[in-house]
Amino acid sequence: MPGSLLLRSAFAAVLVGALLPVAFSRPQDSQSVAEAARRAREKKKGSAKPAKVITDDTLDVKRGDVQSAVAEEPKIAGAPDAANQPGNRAANPGTGDAQSPAAKDEKLKKEIARVKEQLKDALGDLDLLQRENRLDQDTYYSQPNFASDTAGKQKLDDEQHKIGDKRQEIDRLKGKLADLQKSLGESSSSSSRP
Repeated sequence: MPGSLLLRSAFAAVLVGALLPVAFSRPQDSQSVAEAARRAREKKKGSAKPAKVITDDTLDVKRGDVQSAVAEEPKIAGAPDAANQPGNRAANPGTGDAQSPAAKDEKLKKEIARVKEQLKDALGDLDLLQRENRLDQDTYYSQPNFASDTAGKQKLDDEQHKIGDKRQEIDRLKGKLADLQKSLGESSSSSSRP
């Protein structure tokens, strides 16, 4: 048994020898970590960024995203502009027949730009509607009992109807754009002739 006592004491000595340096190094590490955290906080406070100020110039708002104090009038698809109505000629004296060809061309160019923007928005909306419909179709048809899901089928039908309406709107806008470009071309060619 003296061998086992010797073995136990040797094991204890090795264990104490191995753990003693680790026990004394812990407080130094925790102090250095705490010190590093303090330094990081101080550095962060010292290099604080100035607060970002949002102004009308820096704010990027798309038309129609936010209602402003001067709200836009909703337009019905295919309805003529209110400014171009015969009854509104008195309210807008600049729209009379006395306009110069250059002013009419400028007005047509602005109208073309507006219609192009509407067409771009409508094409984007159509793309989103089609993507959403494809995802919903995948979800609907991946169900084993999709034939009994009447609500899902109704949703798909409604989305198809919206897609059809959006395509009609795009066709209408393309026709309007073609007419405006044609009238701009005619106006430019007639004004260039003596």
